[in-house]
Amino acid sequence: MIKGGYGGGGYATNYRGPRNTDGAGSGGGQTAVKFLSNDLWHRVIVAGAGGGSDNEHTVGSEDDGSGGSGGGLTAQGYWINGVLKSDRLANSNFGFTFGFGESAQEFGSKNQNGVRNFGGSSDRAGAGSDWFGGFASHNGNGGSGGGSSWALSANAIIPQGKIEVRDSFYNLNDSRPYSFSLDDGYLFSDVKTYPGIWEGNGLLVITILDSIIYPSCVSINCSHFSYFLLFILFFETQS
Repeated sequence: MIKGGYGGGGYATNYRGPRNTDGAGSGGGQTAVKFLSNDLWHRVIVAGAGGGSDNEHTVGSEDDGSGGSGGGLTAQGYWINGVLKSDRLANSNFGFTFGFGESAQEFGSKNQNGVRNFGGSSDRAGAGSDWFGGFASHNGNGGSGGGSSWALSANAIIPQGKIEVRDSFYNLNDSRPYSFSLDDGYLFSDVKTYPGIWEGNGLLVITILDSIIYPSCVSINCSHFSYFLLFILFFETQS
């Protein structure tokens, strides 16, 4: 299998025949910003990744298995034999799993919401990862879905309760609540997403328009400085 992009992209089964056009692509990996801790529940902004493709022939024709784009709050689906499938779209509250795109499987998806009817040959694409990862088509003539982008903004949809995380093969990793709320002071504003597909790494731009110094911060710094001096004096007296 061909490993997906860094950050949870789904694996592809990349069968290579005698032609250079044979084979399928793995899913892209997410680009994310995390605060306080390096885990999926501390992400505050996520740029979506696209799904892998199996487009051996002309777009829109037989065996056109283009992958869906990432980058939107609702991601794109995938194509099978030139027909777009949009019945399983990753969004702010739904997808293959939190933070991982689905890997190609021999006998269809292990997720009850995924594709259970597999088909085609062994060149099957992996899905893109993001806030919620995309679904794979599990079809040798199909691509896989992109993952959803997300940002902690005033109108963000935050899944309630514990959010289950499984890897790209649907093995359980952990389950925790999301770490922030809309009242924690980490909100982003003027968030724009641009769905699309391109080669190379994802792009995430954050602009800080203003910096604020709170008086309480000054007081805390002074307190820390005073305690530091007291500690030094006490230490020297004991020595």
